[in-house]
Amino acid sequence: MEDPVKPFIEGGEIVYSTKVDSLQSFAGHNRALLVWELPNNHSAKKMMAFWNNNKDSVAFDFKKTEGKVYQAEIKDLPEATYLFDIYTVDAGGNKSVKTLTSVNVYGENYETTLLNRILLSAVVDGSNQLRVVFASADEGNVDTKIAYTATNGQEKSVSLKSADNEVVISDWKIGTPITYRSSYRPEENAIDVFYVPKAEVVNVIKDVSPEFLKNYQQPFLSIQESNRFRDPLNWSINSAIQNHGGMGGWGSDDNTVLVMESGWGASNIVNGKMFQTTVLPKGDYSVKVEVGGFGLESSMVKIVAVQGTVFPDFDGNMQVPNALGSINLQLKEFKFTVPAAGPVSIGFLANMTGDQYWRISKITLFRHY
Repeated sequence: MEDPVKPFIEGGEIVYSTKVDSLQSFAGHNRALLVWELPNNHSAKKMMAFWNNNKDSVAFDFKKTEGKVYQAEIKDLPEATYLFDIYTVDAGGNKSVKTLTSVNVYGENYETTLLNRILLSAVVDGSNQLRVVFASADEGNVDTKIAYTATNGQEKSVSLKSADNEVVISDWKIGTPITYRSSYRPEENAIDVFYVPKAEVVNVIKDVSPEFLKNYQQPFLSIQESNRFRDPLNWSINSAIQNHGGMGGWGSDDNTVLVMESGWGASNIVNGKMFQTTVLPKGDYSVKVEVGGFGLESSMVKIVAVQGTVFPDFDGNMQVPNALGSINLQLKEFKFTVPAAGPVSIGFLANMTGDQYWRISKITLFRHY
């Protein structure tokens, strides 16, 4: 009877090189890293990787070592997902059995999708420490690098890890540029970190009210010592708001307030003014007020900043001529720019008819850097 094995061994016995074991693939920036194991007594002399339907390939020579772990980096790969056919080859040219692995390769397209972490606030506190607060990090975020100039003139940076939301910088040179840029790993075990293409500028604010304003928060001080309505200390007022026995602008209600009130037996207020003048350096600023009770159904009250020491009247369109900035009291906050260092007057301009009133518990002046 014929030997049933004979057809399979014609031309000699088939010999295979040692197959790779525990093959892993790692994503990278236009590259991929392959890691595998071989036994100490393996017969392989090189590893070969094929992809793109075997149109592309690369070979890596390696020697026997006492260790079992080997790795190879495949470079200059366009951004895509790859399926690699992996073989080893021994000294006689014999190939191993094929091993398959897939890997994502990232590049410019992925980078264009990256966004810097959302900045919530950057505030200089009373100790001149800069506190920078970010929203929770997106998936894959590694860190956010904040670059700044220190008080000694050196360029420095700090890194905010993805698990943290706040960083405190105690040596920032106030007024110098400060930027931030986030980095990401597209996969947890990726071998490369990707950076957002462009850093963003940190807009820092500092409460400069103690430096430039007086009598700006509760408890407000008054000039007189009695009566519910009085004149506020350190504020310039006109007769239009002194409609309560020759006094006005300060009220004893709600732990003391800045106030204007018409009606309920008091006269209407036309171009009522309450302001104080300070000297501000050139720069960007904002004013924010904390409003208590108010009733302004048909009245016009604006928060205003103007250059100089003269506070204007409303024009025919109920706007404030030549103002650096102004906004209706109900909106509470506005920004303005001082083009050159000099006196700036900040305060309130009002037309009020009938039973109308408003109260302020605090005015804050911020400087923006």
